[in-house]
Amino acid sequence: MSESNSYTYKQGHHRTVTRNHARRTAEVEGAFILPHLKSNFTILDIGCGPGSITTGFAKYVSEGTVTGVDITDEVLEQAREYVSSQDPKPQNVTFELGNVLEGLKYGDASFDVVFCNQVLLHIPEPVKALKEMRRVLKPGGFFACRESDMPFRWYPYPPGIQLSDKGGSMMHVFAREAGFEPKKMAKGAGAEVHAGEEEARFFGLHMLGRVEGSTEQYKALGATDQEIDLMKRDLKAWAEDVDAWFAILQAELICWK
Repeated sequence: MSESNSYTYKQGHHRTVTRNHARRTAEVEGAFILPHLKSNFTILDIGCGPGSITTGFAKYVSEGTVTGVDITDEVLEQAREYVSSQDPKPQNVTFELGNVLEGLKYGDASFDVVFCNQVLLHIPEPVKALKEMRRVLKPGGFFACRESDMPFRWYPYPPGIQLSDKGGSMMHVFAREAGFEPKKMAKGAGAEVHAGEEEARFFGLHMLGRVEGSTEQYKALGATDQEIDLMKRDLKAWAEDVDAWFAILQAELICWK
């Protein structure tokens, strides 16, 4: 499948954007599904990004496989670099180009688990994506996602940071509309916090780098030069504030087929 520009992640896949994504782990982002995994399961990770979560799942399905899918070769190259850097390198992890909105190449009922993290939030047609994920899921298998609920919580919360908030999350509603039964869902939530001088500075400067590396994407979404400059100024100031504190409520959902 060729790369598609129709549904590209709006902030792009430059390493200034994916650097923080690569810090994500199966033990944190996927903690809520680990008790449900069996060693022979096949897992499909949609929107795998730089591959750290995908790779992390490998040891939990040592007799199975983990397949990471994303929409650009740029980020898949990062994922392959990541898995190759592991010692020992997992042998049951692969990464492939694919777009869930254009249809996945896999047959019906191909995977025991379909997982995504911070993906549906960025997809313009989440119900359509969920229908395709459900199609490739085996009967008795489950779909799971972890998605941020908006707005993010910041302190301090100056205007430039407010401009960076976006979107919302109703994943269990979208899943029901895609055909999953409410009685076969498990709904939960977790929290992600960045506080303390070193951690807040890393996160704030990372967010600043994402804005600097995605200026054209922000403009395409309607941001003005003045708004982008304000975002940069206030993110830098937040990163240097001794009282800086940031939290996200993470909605977690499991749907059995």
